[in-house]
Order: sequence, then C-alpha cells, then structure tokens
Amino acid sequence: MSFTENRLRVILDMLKQNHRVSVNELADHLQVSQESIRRDLKELETRGYARRVYGGAVLEQQESDQPFSDRLRLGAREKARIGEAAATLVQDGMKVFIDTGTTTLACLKHLEARKDITIVSNSLAVAAHFFHMQHASIRVLGGRMRPDYQATYGHETVTALKEHFFDLAIIAISAIHSERGFMDFGEDEAILRRVAKAQAKRSVVVADSSKFGRLGSIHTFGLTDVDAVVTSGVMAREFSDQFNQSNVEIIHA
Repeated sequence: MSFTENRLRVILDMLKQNHRVSVNELADHLQVSQESIRRDLKELETRGYARRVYGGAVLEQQESDQPFSDRLRLGAREKARIGEAAATLVQDGMKVFIDTGTTTLACLKHLEARKDITIVSNSLAVAAHFFHMQHASIRVLGGRMRPDYQATYGHETVTALKEHFFDLAIIAISAIHSERGFMDFGEDEAILRRVAKAQAKRSVVVADSSKFGRLGSIHTFGLTDVDAVVTSGVMAREFSDQFNQSNVEIIHA
C-alpha cells in the first residue's frame, strides 16, 4: 500500500470514529503539510466517503442508507419552509409531477386548497396524503416497489411517466456538487428525475442546505439544466454564480 493510500485509510478511520476531522489536526497527527491533507480530503470526497467543509471534512452518509422515517425528521423545519415556497409555484388547473423525497412531501399540505390540479407521482406517500380529498386528481405510477423510498421505480415506472406532460415538475435531489451538478446515489432515481424534467414545461429542484457540496455517485443533470432551485439559508457563491449566469431562478425559502 502506498504512503498516500495508508494516509487516506487513517483519515477515514478517524472520520468514522469522530464524524469530523480538521486540516490542522490531521497535518499535525500525520506530519504532512496542510496542502497534502486538503488533497487527501478532496480524494475522499471524490470516492464518496467524506464531504469537505470549512477547515476540514465530515463523514458522508448516503441519504439512501437512512430509513425513510429518519429522513423525515432530519431538518424538518427547513424542509417545511422549502415545501411552502415550492407550493406557491403550483397554480389552479396545473398538472404537476411531484417526486418522492422528504422535502417534496413538505409541500403537500400547502396544495390542499388548489383547485382542479392533477398530481402525478411515483411516491405512495404523496398519494396517501390526498386519500380523503375528493377534489384532487392523483395518478400513481406503477412499477417495482422500493420500501426504502415508499415509491415505485424501474422501467415500468419510466414508461408510465413518459405518457404524461406537466406544467411543473417538483424534483428532489440527493446531492448538488459545484463541478458535477445535481447528483443521486441510485440509478433508478436519476433516470426517473431526468424523464420528469424532460416532460415538464418548468422544472424545479427542491433541496435543503445539506445537499449543497455533497458528492453523489451518479450524475443526474447539470446545474444549468433546471429552471429554478428552491432552498433556504445562504447559498455558497460557487453555486449562486453558476445559477445566476444561466438564468436559473433561486427561490429562497
């Protein structure tokens, strides 16, 4: 094993133990330069093990590895604000695709007063929200059930989705990287989101602050390929500059 690989293993072990490491502490502990440590952290981020933050890195935990019920509780207040802001984009009479995801679910209660809307989704949780609302027209896409997402995926789902055209697609995402764009951890999710975006007049990504700077394992689409991003908090300049230059609307919740 090379010296660099051995150093990466030590850093990863420390990350797993402490969930966070700093450049200064690692440089002192491993007796190398801070620049070497920054390169190591960048490499661990590229491999999907870490996420770089100011002064160091934190352990990267793939969202898909967490139970759906746990994801619902994470950042609930922030997601509620994002959901409310996204819901303002839905007007009476629209046909809307709503993606599976805990942030997209947060917009549902704000759609209850909309009139003559049609909602299409692969999410059973989305459909369940409207069980007792007779005025809502709901279409659930068939396909292979994924209990970890409470949603359907696969070629049957994609085929069914391609039969619909939307005024608006509200799309969730697993990671947003300044160089690699919008990313996911699973191929099924990435494919479905690409199709939903292509079938919609306007596509909107909803993402809480934890998604920015993360590195997924699959490229879903580029940062400039959507019409708007709904988020909260202060957006890093590396993202806002790219969105503004490409006329991607930034909607702050």
